[in-house]
Amino acid sequence: MSKGDPNVSADGSQSQSGPDASAGLSRRSFLKHTGGAASAAAILSVPVAEAAAAAVPAKVVTPPAQVLGPGAIPVTLLVNGKPQKVMIEPRDTLATVLRDKLGQTGTKVGCDRGGCGACTVWVAGAPTLSCLTLAIDVAGIPGREPQAVTTVEGLSKGPALHPLQTAFVEKDALQCGYCTSGMLMSCAALYEQAKAEGKLATISDGDVRAAIAGNLCRCGAYPHIVDATLSAAKGAAK
Repeated sequence: MSKGDPNVSADGSQSQSGPDASAGLSRRSFLKHTGGAASAAAILSVPVAEAAAAAVPAKVVTPPAQVLGPGAIPVTLLVNGKPQKVMIEPRDTLATVLRDKLGQTGTKVGCDRGGCGACTVWVAGAPTLSCLTLAIDVAGIPGREPQAVTTVEGLSKGPALHPLQTAFVEKDALQCGYCTSGMLMSCAALYEQAKAEGKLATISDGDVRAAIAGNLCRCGAYPHIVDATLSAAKGAAK
């Protein structure tokens, strides 16, 4: 190899001869380029690895589940604005507890499977089928406040009847009376919601029929029930 050898580069490395010589790639330059790329990859992998480690969520420790039952346990039910201490089993329905343990017999049990609406009460202001609701789900237990339950007995304020109760009497909106408490609770929910929104005057025949769609009257007093609800709404809206 001589100083004037055409295969020797300016930095003293021997260039490749043969078919690949036109590429101008020497062994030294190849190692420089590949070594640099590997170093860059290693440097870039460091923050990626740190980010991946930071993305791993911390282990969440969940508290043990609260065991209630299977026997009777003490709970608090908030019925018609009054807290009631009562012993219930987790399987007890709200309808059963209201009737058999708290004496709220205005709540009726008809089909006992949510098909007739006779057992309708309010839970947190919403019409609810008490025969399909477990009492423990609305009761106050350690760590949870009770939900407000309103029965037909809670519609009146002392001797003063709710406007719908008065209208049901005036419009003869009942016959046997078995469905009446559930009907009143469904219609009164519609009434109270419209009243809160200032829309009592706009309640329509269709609104009432929709409100009592889940309530069955075997006597067929539906026209009088609709009339009573509309009468109470319009009377209060004047």
